[in-house]
Amino acid sequence: MKLTSEKKSVNFDKVSLADGYACYVSGTGELSYSLDVADTSEYMAIENHSPFWCRPFWGNSLSELPQKVQALLIKNGDKYTYYLPVCDSIFKTVIRGKENGFEFYTYSNCNTVTECKHQLTFVCLVGKEPLALMKQGARAVCKLLDNGLKLREEKSVPDVFNYLGWCSWDSMQIRVNHEGLLEKARELKEKNVPVHFAIIDDMWADVPRLNEVPADIEFGKMVGIMHASKMRSFEGDPKRFPKGMSAAIEDLKKEGIPAVGVWFPTTGYWAGLMPNESESERQKDNTVTLQNGQIIVAPEKEKAERYFDDLCSRVKEWGGDFVKIDNQGFHQRYENVAPIGESARAIQRAIDKAADKHFDGALINCMGMPSECMFNRTSAVSRCSDDFIPESREWFAKNILQCSFNGLLQGQFYVNDWDMWWTDDEQAVKNSLCRAISGGPIYVSDKIGRTNPEILKPLCLEDGRIIRPDESATPTADCLMQNPTTTDKIFKIRNRIGENGVCAVFNINAENKPVSGTLTPTELGISDGDYVYYEYFTGQTGVLKMGEKLNITLTNNDDFRLYSFALKKGDSDEYTGRKDLFMGVGY
Repeated sequence: MKLTSEKKSVNFDKVSLADGYACYVSGTGELSYSLDVADTSEYMAIENHSPFWCRPFWGNSLSELPQKVQALLIKNGDKYTYYLPVCDSIFKTVIRGKENGFEFYTYSNCNTVTECKHQLTFVCLVGKEPLALMKQGARAVCKLLDNGLKLREEKSVPDVFNYLGWCSWDSMQIRVNHEGLLEKARELKEKNVPVHFAIIDDMWADVPRLNEVPADIEFGKMVGIMHASKMRSFEGDPKRFPKGMSAAIEDLKKEGIPAVGVWFPTTGYWAGLMPNESESERQKDNTVTLQNGQIIVAPEKEKAERYFDDLCSRVKEWGGDFVKIDNQGFHQRYENVAPIGESARAIQRAIDKAADKHFDGALINCMGMPSECMFNRTSAVSRCSDDFIPESREWFAKNILQCSFNGLLQGQFYVNDWDMWWTDDEQAVKNSLCRAISGGPIYVSDKIGRTNPEILKPLCLEDGRIIRPDESATPTADCLMQNPTTTDKIFKIRNRIGENGVCAVFNINAENKPVSGTLTPTELGISDGDYVYYEYFTGQTGVLKMGEKLNITLTNNDDFRLYSFALKKGDSDEYTGRKDLFMGVGY
C-alpha cells in the first residue's frame, strides 16, 4: 500500500521487517498522510481519550476513528493488519479518522521545531494471530527506537509490589492525616490482613487552598479545586501532619506496615508550585513558568533530573520506600516550549533515574498512557485505567475493558496496575478476581473499619505475597473485534502462569442479558495438549483433550467464572494446585 500526502515535500522511508515494515518520515510542519485501506467495521483501536488514559474503541467505519489512536488492529478475512504509531525523539504520530478512512498525523507540539528529519512514525505488521502480532509490534518498536525501552518480560518487578498493599486515596481523600493512617494500620493488624505496603496518596502536601475545602464537599467540586491548586512546600500539611512526614511514615511502620510509599504529581501539585514560596524558590533553577503562570518542572534533561532527584531524596529521608508519581501525561502543557518527544524523553528518564537511585526502581507510574510517556520509560510498573469509582457497576465494565485492552499495548512494556478497589463494594469479588489475573500489583483503598479480610484471602499467601501471572492480562483473540458490552458473547480475560493457563470469564452486557460462548486452553497462550481444568466458583473439574471446548453461559452481570488449566501429565486426571487461591494453579 502506498503512502500519500497532500504536501509534496513529505518523504517516506519504508524499512522492511519480518511480516511488515517500519515507516520513517521527513518533512516540514505538521504532517498528515494516509494509506489506501479498504473501509471496514472489523477493527479495534486503542484511543488516547484523555491526556492521561487510553481505552478501546470500535466503530462502523474507519472514518469514525477518534483523533488520537495509539494502536489499530484491522481484520481482513483470516488475516490481521496492525498499525502501531510511535513517539520518536522529537515528533509524535497518532492515527485519526478522516473522510473515507484514516490518516497518520505527525507533530512536534512546538512551533519553533518544524523540520521533521527521518523520525520513526509507525510500524505495520500483517499476520493471522492478533495477540502474537501485537507482541511482535512492541518488540519491533523497542529495537527501532533504541532508547532503552524494553518489553515487560525483560523487566523485574520491585519486590515491594509482590505483596498486598493499601492506599489512602478512596479511604480518606481530603481527610488524610497522621492519626487516620495509624487507625487504618491498626485495623489491618487486628484483622490479620497481611498488608506489606501503604501509599500515602493525594492531599498530604502543603497546599494552602486545600485547607479551605470542607470535609463533606461533593467529589467533583473537590477534584476541580485540587486541579486548580498549587503547592507551597514539599512537606506535610501542617494541620493534618503536624509532626511531619517522617513521623507519619515511622509510626505506620511501628504499626506493622513494612513499606510506605508517597504519592506526588510531576508538577509538584496539580497546578504547579506557588510563586515566591519555599518550593518554587528551591526549584527555581529546575522549573519553567508557562504562559498561564504555572510553575512546573523544566523539560530539559539536567533540570528535570535535579528536580526529581530532589523530591525523591526527600521522600527517602522521611523513610519512604517507593513513590507513586502521577500526572505524567502532561507534556501537552509544553506546547511551543519544547517538542513533545524531547520533553517526554527528558522527564520520563529523570523520573526513572531518581526512582532507581533512591528506591531501587520501586515506582508506580500513573496517568501516563500517551505514547510519549509509554515509549520513554525504563521502569516496570504503570497504571492502566481511570480512577476507581466505588459502588458503580458502570465503572466496573469500563475498567475491565480499559485495563484488559490496554494490556495489548501498554502491557507489552509494563506491569499493568489495574488501580485500587474496595473489599466491601458490591463489585468486590469481581474486582478482586480482575486484580488477581491482571499480572500487576494488588492494593485496596478501604475506608477505616471497612476492610473485609475474607475477600483478600484468595489473592495472596499467608505472608501477604501475591501470586502474579507471567504477563499483563488481555482479552482472548476472539473477544477483540467487538464491544463486549453490546454482544451476547462472554468476555474472556487470559493470562499464563508458567506452563499453565488462567481465564476469567465475565458477562458485561450493558442490558444485563445472558451471554454464552466457548473456551479452550489454546486461547490462553499455552502449549497444545490435554489439560485438567478447575473452575473456582463452582468447584467443577474435568479434563479437556486437545481440540475440545467448554461451553459457558453466564445469566447476568453477577455471574462470572475463573478457569485454571494445568497441563495433564501421565495418567492422572487430578488438578494440581491450591483451590483456595485464584491463581493457585500448579502451586
